[in-house]
Amino acid sequence: MLLSLKTHRLALRRPVRRSRQRPGPRYRGLALIALLFPVCCSPRTTSVASAGASRTFRLELPASLERQRSYFEGEIAAGLDRVAEFFRSAGFDLARTRLIDSAVVFETTAKAREYLSTQSATPLDSIPETFAGTVDGERLFLVSRESYRESWRALYKEWPWTDATYRQLIVHELEHRAHEAVAISRYGSAEAMGPTWFFEGLAVACAGQFESDQPLMDRDQILQAVGAGRTPPVSYPLYGQLVRSLAAEFGVKALVAHASHPGFPERLWSGQALRKPKQQ
Repeated sequence: MLLSLKTHRLALRRPVRRSRQRPGPRYRGLALIALLFPVCCSPRTTSVASAGASRTFRLELPASLERQRSYFEGEIAAGLDRVAEFFRSAGFDLARTRLIDSAVVFETTAKAREYLSTQSATPLDSIPETFAGTVDGERLFLVSRESYRESWRALYKEWPWTDATYRQLIVHELEHRAHEAVAISRYGSAEAMGPTWFFEGLAVACAGQFESDQPLMDRDQILQAVGAGRTPPVSYPLYGQLVRSLAAEFGVKALVAHASHPGFPERLWSGQALRKPKQQ
C-alpha cells in the first residue's frame, strides 16, 4: 500500500477508472471467481446501524482468519464511518451511498495476487508482491493485518507501524470509492477526481497517513511542485502534504469541485470566493 505498493497497483486501477463513467467491476471474470472463492472462505453479512454511508456488507474470510472476524468487521465499519464523516464535513452527503457491499480479506499477499491475477486476466508478475488492498466496484479487497505489517515495515522504515496503520489502509481505499462516487454523481465522470497527486493525496489526508510536524506548504511551494500541470515525484507523504496545505486554505469541497478543471490548482488563488472562511 502506498508509494511502492500503490505505485504498482495503479496499473490495475488507472486504466479502468479513467475510462468508465459509472461505478462497476474493474476486473474481468468476476462471476467465475465469485463462484470459486466461497469454497475456501466464510461469507457472513455484517450490519451495523450508522448515520453515515451504509455499513451493511458481507465479509469473506479464509478459515485461518475466522477467529479475527469481529476485528475485521469493526475496522471496516469504522473505516466507513471515517470516510462518511470526512465527506460530510466537506459538504458531501454519503448517507444514501453504499460504498461497498462486500469485503474480502486474504491471509497473505501471495494469495491476493493469485486471486486478482486470475480475476483480471493479468499476469501475476504485473501485480506487486507488496499488494495491500483496493476497491473494485462495491467490493473491498484487503490483505491481512499481519501481511500488511510485513510490507509496511519493509517499505517505510522511517514511518513506524502503529495500531492505526491497518485501519488507515482501509480508510484510504474506501475514500477512493467515495471520491469516485462523488465525482460521478456531482460532476458526471470519474475523470473529475483530478490528477493522481490530488486523488491519492486526498485519500492520504482522509486516512490520516504520513502526518508529521512539518509546516504546511505555502503557495510558492505548492506551485513549484504541481503548478502548470507539473507531475510531482511519486511520494504519498508529499501528496498528502500538498492536499492538506490546499485544504487548509480553500477547504476540501472546493478542491474536489475544481480538481479536474484546467489550471488546477493555480486557479484557486484567483477566486477569492473559494477561500476557506477563517475561524474567528
